[in-house]
Formats: sequence, structure tokens, C-alpha cells
Amino acid sequence: MRVVRADAPEIVHCVDSAGALACWGWSVLAVVCVASLPGLLIALLVGLMISFGAAVWVGVLIALLWNGYMLWRSRSPRLNWVIAVCAERVYVRLFAKRGRKQANVEPEILVLESSEIASMSAHTIDLFLYGPKPKVVEWLVIEPASAVAEEVSDHIRPLKCGVSPNVCGIKPIDPDKQVFVGNEEGPLTIEWKWCRPALRTFLRRVAQQCPSILVGPEQCSELDLNGIWHGFREEPNAQQRRMLAQATRLGFGSKLVQLLSLYRFCTFPSYRKATAYLAEIEREETETEHAAVPQ
Repeated sequence: MRVVRADAPEIVHCVDSAGALACWGWSVLAVVCVASLPGLLIALLVGLMISFGAAVWVGVLIALLWNGYMLWRSRSPRLNWVIAVCAERVYVRLFAKRGRKQANVEPEILVLESSEIASMSAHTIDLFLYGPKPKVVEWLVIEPASAVAEEVSDHIRPLKCGVSPNVCGIKPIDPDKQVFVGNEEGPLTIEWKWCRPALRTFLRRVAQQCPSILVGPEQCSELDLNGIWHGFREEPNAQQRRMLAQATRLGFGSKLVQLLSLYRFCTFPSYRKATAYLAEIEREETETEHAAVPQ
């Protein structure tokens, strides 16, 4: 196991030739919607100052150019890759710099030989937030061999803080870093919320590209919060509090605030109070988990 920089020749070659490569980024529709806003704003200003015809031409031109640039940046494997598998090695991108304020001189790529990986698998939760249709949450689990497990954890702990992390333990200390990996009780975890291709497709490619890596069976579970929004308008009980904390870690905090204010309005009459309540139970759950870990 070793850590290298993203500009190392082997990394550049791997990204270009990897048979199993996963990238992070928004969907095309999301990128186009966000990237079109500057063109619309500029068109509005031109229309107010000059004419409607000029506004249309300027707005369309700027929107097309900006959309092209944003699509290139969001879809470029060189810029947005998260994990790559090639030549019996797995390259895991620990973090990426968010801006261009300073050149990145830290090694940010974790290189694992296939013999250093016990298994790779998918973990899925069907979250019934409200109603019969679940929200599907997925992440990739990489189980390192026992010989390198502690060394792997040592590289990841400094990247994230332990206060209210998400389900993958990903919450960066440095706001200028986009941290991609978590590490809880040994395994590496990579949230698959914005990754492409689909997680099952990626694992199939891993099996084809590197047969020596064991691709384990998918671990599935479910979390049903429907019962919380019915019944008495009282504060959730201990079990419901744990479920709310877990759903918050899965990234649904804003939706939970809305549901608490709507269905438990006698207890949580405002978004502010519901937000404070979720933050409190998440902090309590984190403290409980830390206290349960043997020192």
C-alpha cells in the first residue's frame, strides 16, 4: 500500500486505460440547469439596457459556451474520477481540491494491490421517508486485508472530522477539500450518490478487469420512517430518534425538517426548532457511538 499524487505518470496512464473507472459529478440535466443561469441573467441585463433581440443573441451565446465548458468539466474523467481499477491495482482518490487557491502538493491517491483487498461489495439502504416508494442510498465498501487495514485508516482519519459525519463517515475538516472516502471500523466506504456508472455496473467491470479481487454479495437493508409521521403529536421516542439520526446521516436532513414541522407541528412549530432538534439527536448519537468504542 502506498499514497501518490494525482499527477504521477502511473495515475495518468491508469485513468486513460482503466477498464473499471468511476467518476463523480452532477447529471447532465443538473449541469445544464445550473450553467444556464448566468446566460439568463446576462440576457435580462442586456434586454433592460439595449434591446430584446440583442438579449436573446447574447444570452443564447453565453449559455451555450458556458454549458459546454461546465459539461466538459463535470464529465471529464481526468478531473472527476474517484476510483479506478487496472493492472491488478485499485486506485482510490482520497480527496480533491475544491478551488485553485493553491497548488495541491499532498499525495491524494491511495494505491492498493489486489492482494491487499479482502473484498469489494455494494451496500444499499431502501429508505422509506414518506409513502410507499423508497429512496435508494448506495455506497461501495472496500474491505482491506488485515495487514494494511490500520495503515489505510491512518491516511483517512486526518481528512474528516468525527462530528455528525454522514453514513460513510465523510465530513472534511478542510473546507477546500472534497473528500470522497470514509472509514468506519476498518472498511473503506465511498458514497455512490453522484457517481457514475451505476454501482453494480462498476462492480461487474471490477470482476472482469481484476478477477483476483473478490466481489462480495450486496448487503441490503431498509429504514422505514413512515410511522413517525402518524399518531400522537409528541416528541419521537428513543427508537424513532435513532432512525431520524440515521436518515439525517444519509443526507435527508432538510426533508426531515419539513416533515417534522408538517406532521409534528405541535412539538416542532418551526423549521428552526426542527433543525435544532435533528442536530441535537445527531450529536447525541455520535457521542453514544464514541462512548461505545473501546479505548
